[in-house]
Formats: sequence, C-alpha cells, structure tokens
Amino acid sequence: MQTSSFSRAVPYFPEVLQEPLRRMSAAEQERVQEIRLRVNRPMQVVCGGQAYPLCRDGSIGFRDTDGILISRLMLDTIFQSICEHSVHSYQQDIRQGFVTIAGGSRVGLCGSAVMQDGTVEMLRYISGMNFRIAKELRGCAEQLAAQVFQDGVCGVLLAGPPASGKTTILRDLGRILGAKYRVSLIDERGELAAVQHGEPSFDLGHQTDVFDGYPKAAGIAAAVRVMSPEVLLCDEIGGEDETDALLPTLHTGVQLVASVHAGSIAELYARPQIKRLLEANAFSYAVMLGTGAQCGQVLSVRCVGHQL
Repeated sequence: MQTSSFSRAVPYFPEVLQEPLRRMSAAEQERVQEIRLRVNRPMQVVCGGQAYPLCRDGSIGFRDTDGILISRLMLDTIFQSICEHSVHSYQQDIRQGFVTIAGGSRVGLCGSAVMQDGTVEMLRYISGMNFRIAKELRGCAEQLAAQVFQDGVCGVLLAGPPASGKTTILRDLGRILGAKYRVSLIDERGELAAVQHGEPSFDLGHQTDVFDGYPKAAGIAAAVRVMSPEVLLCDEIGGEDETDALLPTLHTGVQLVASVHAGSIAELYARPQIKRLLEANAFSYAVMLGTGAQCGQVLSVRCVGHQL
C-alpha cells in the first residue's frame, strides 16, 4: 500500500498554485515524485522521472507555455512558508541546501550562496526549489528482506543514483526489521521517520528508536551508547566522520543497514569512505537500485562481505 505526502506539501504553496495542484486527479497526485519551481519558469511536476508543466486546471501540459509561471514573489512566499516564517531557525538546514517539511518531504533550495570562512553561511535570492514528495510504500522491501535476511539480520548497503527510491525502501526495511530487532534509526534530515512533535509519521516497527535531527556521527555514537541496538539504520552515508563513527560498532555485533549515492558497484569502491566500510566487512550485501522508469526496482544484489 502506497501513501504519498503530496497533500501535506500543498499547503506550503500560495493559493494560486494550491488550486491546480489540488485539481490533479488522485491517481496523478500519487504518481508525483517532485514539484519543481524556478523563478520566471513554469512550475513542473515530475512523474516517472519525466518533468511536465502543470496547467491551471490541474491537467498535465506538454509545452512550457502550458505551465504556470513562477514569480519571485511566489518563491519568496513559499520559502517563508517552509521555514515557518522563521528563516533564522532553519539556517542550519538551509546551509545544507534543503528544508524537510511536514510529512517528510524534502525541499531542495538553490540560489546565491553567502560564504564565510570557505563554507556556505546562507542562501539569498532563492532561484529554485524542488519538493521531493516523500512516499511510504508498505511492503516494497519484503522481497528484498526475504532474500538478504534469510539467515538473520546482516549488513546491507542500498546504492543508487538520486531519485532511485533509496529512502522509501530503507524506510520499509526499518519497518520490517523493527518488528523483530532493536533498531536505532539515525534520521539527520528528518526524511525517514518524518517526526512531528516527537512522533514518527511513518510505520517503522515497534522496536525502532528514532534519533531525529542528529548529525549521523553523533547519532550513531549516542545510539550505541544508550539504546543497545541490534541494527543501525541511516541514509546517505559517506562522510569521513560517519565512517569513523561506524567502524567501531562493527566489533559490538551491531548490523548496519544504510544507503549511499552511487550508480554502480565500481563507484562504491571508488569512494574512499565507503571502500573503508566494505573492506571492514560492514556489509554482507550491496543492493543496486534503478532510477527513472526503474525507480525503486532492485537491479542487482551482490555479496560483498568477506570478499576482500
């Protein structure tokens, strides 16, 4: 059963954009993966990996002239809305280029960077946004879980390019594992659990503990120290500090289930921090996911443990 957070994203838009979004059929709303906004360009909805302009009557257009032109005022209004009219409170998220909204959808931001000491301090003149609609697809990982966990829980690395369904599958693996094992979910961006007022918006299993908003390295250390997990679950690993935090857990019996951006097995080994984890046998399996029309589909499952 699929549940989309599309309806929870719509209120962040001004009324002139809410109306056509709400006029889309229920089936079309379920298919929407992204809503893309660019200043002085037509609003687009992405379905099946393809972008289409959205017409004022809620129908899908095929020419840019069919779409609703996004003004500077619209973008500024939406930006204030996703920041709950307190941009200062969201500065840390904005520096990373996104804000997570109710329902777990992530709004990517682009604009002019304000730099300080070589790092992004703030964005100004927001020129584009990408609402990546969070989806809960209960059961989407059942077949994969039956294959990789047939002999018990083990380390699994989900790999795929952006928009390949990694978060959706990882979330369902959390639900499956959380029904049997003590799972600590490190949710740095708030996408996996979509915690609202301390409660996850998605079913993650009754034995899953959520570390919401923690930087991964700090969350991993805290989880192992205080919750005695059997499984650590986190998305988009790859930083040096994250790898440094994960490696000691391999000697405590904790299994790691995580995701990473990569288009092939070769790319995994080409990333130094991921290679360190692979060489330390942190994972028994690497799972490659497809994108576009193959979004969410398992293309291959490869044994990577104890091979080096």
